[in-house]
Order: sequence, then structure tokens, then C-alpha cells
Amino acid sequence: MNGRCPRARTCALSLLVTTGACSLDTGVVEINWAVVDRDGDAIFPAGQFMASGDTCDLPAIRGDETLRYDLEVELDICDPACAAGCDAEECQIVPPKRHDCTVARATDRDVPASEDPYLFMLRAVIVAPDGDCIDHVPPCIATPGPRERTVQRGLVTDLQVFQIIVNADIDADDPLDLEACGCA
Repeated sequence: MNGRCPRARTCALSLLVTTGACSLDTGVVEINWAVVDRDGDAIFPAGQFMASGDTCDLPAIRGDETLRYDLEVELDICDPACAAGCDAEECQIVPPKRHDCTVARATDRDVPASEDPYLFMLRAVIVAPDGDCIDHVPPCIATPGPRERTVQRGLVTDLQVFQIIVNADIDADDPLDLEACGCA
């Protein structure tokens, strides 16, 4: 028996034990996003809110009321062949993942692998004092369209950067209009 073989098995076993979250039937999905205002000025993770380092406590208006909101994102992973669409629970590969206003990057380490591509949709979530509002009104907060990717066993699927455009002008101190977003 080759003297290197037991050592190689020990190293492989150690690697398997230390990466216990790995599975032969799952892959890893990475996503990151950048937020800009309607003029293209960077907001986060670089730009106007770099000092605070997040998209929490942003300025908004609702009618005559001035208030603050958090901008979060949600990632939906669904089966593009499912007739009911991504909003239907039976079409979702995993439950939607919400990422709070303090991050601009996320990793999901437990997405089922598939030979067929999944549909990845990023949604903007406005967290206002009186409740959450998922923006479905494109003039309010624009997100890119869905992306199709295949998740390979044990590999990383990088969704690249999603650019989110907030319909506000940060330099002009023009807050987001929550009524225009349908968050009345």
C-alpha cells in the first residue's frame, strides 16, 4: 500500500468534517447588490451612506408626513417551468431569503443542485414603521429582471452584482415617495 494513501484519506475526511454544511446534493449561491439613486450616484455599499455602512433609516415621505425606512432585499429561487409563477409557494426551490439593511452581500450554502436552471429574482423590500412593502412598482425602486442559473453540486453559483435604483435624489435631499411605491 502506498504510504501517501492513508494521509490523503485523513485529509479528505478532515475536509469533509470541517465543511459539514456541504452536501452532495446542494450547491452554494452568492449574491451581492449595489444601490444607486435615480441620477446614478452610489448610495450603498459605497457613496452617500458609506459612513453608516448600510441602507437603514433612509429618508421618505408619505403625503405630508416625513418618515424613515429600511431598504432590504429578498431573493426568490424558483422553478421557471412551474406554471403558477415565482410568487407561488409550490414553485419555490427554497423559501425566499430576506437580507437586512446592514449587508450588501449574502451566501446561501444549502440550495438543491439541479441540471435544469433555476430562476433567481431579487426584490426590494421597504420596511417602514407601519409594515413591510415589497416594491412591485418599477418607478419606485428598480431591480434587474430575473436571472437563470444552474446550481451545481458542491460548487458556487455567483449571481454577480444586482444594481438597485432608488427613485430619489440623494444629493438634492429628495426622499423616496412611499405613496408612489404603493406603500400607503
